[in-house]
Order: sequence, then C-alpha cells, then structure tokens
Amino acid sequence: MHQRTTTTLATLTATITLAVTLSGCTVTTSTSTASSSRTVTPEAFEQVVVDALADISDATPEVDCGEDDIAIEDGAEVHCDVNTAGYDVVYDSVSTISTDGGDEYHVDVEVADQPKG
Repeated sequence: MHQRTTTTLATLTATITLAVTLSGCTVTTSTSTASSSRTVTPEAFEQVVVDALADISDATPEVDCGEDDIAIEDGAEVHCDVNTAGYDVVYDSVSTISTDGGDEYHVDVEVADQPKG
C-alpha cells in the first residue's frame, strides 16, 4: 500500500508540474507542409503543438485539436485541448499560425491560465 501511495503521489506531482508549467505559457515552433491545399490533419497539427510544449516541460501533454483538417492560413487561430495523460484537468490552448504562403509555417501556442470548467 505504501508503494501505491508513492506512485500516486509521483503521478499527481507530475500532473501538477505540467499544469503549472503549461498554464499561461506561450511557446513557438516552426514546421513545414508540402500540401497544395494548405491543410494538415488534426493529428499532424497536434504533434506540432506537443513538440512546442515539450520545449518548456519535461512532461508530454495530450493534445486534442478536433477532427477536422486544419487550414494553414496566416493569422488563423486553432483551439486545442491540452491535458496530462490519465487526468481530467483540461486547459484550452490557442495556436496562432504564421505563414508566408510557402511550405513552412510557424505556430505560437498559448495555454490558458485556468483549466476549462
């Protein structure tokens, strides 16, 4: 029982660390797309957000950006849910896309200060 409590405490600590680390943060990353339609799958975009957030946290968040393809347009904002695996505490994030119309695009990710209610 003591081991189980320690494991639970360690997991809780990791969750709190991720929440404290990510809440209210803004991070930036760049990537490229060779698609002529200038869209990416939600899974591809989610990975870009995960990579950006990994730059500021040791924990790897789960990111959900919905089910629809995401248009890569300069100034577009994409809302995604961010949380720690196995926990119900979910934060909203806004990823702002910057692109010059070429294959590469840049993403600024901002995570809300408070969890979604």
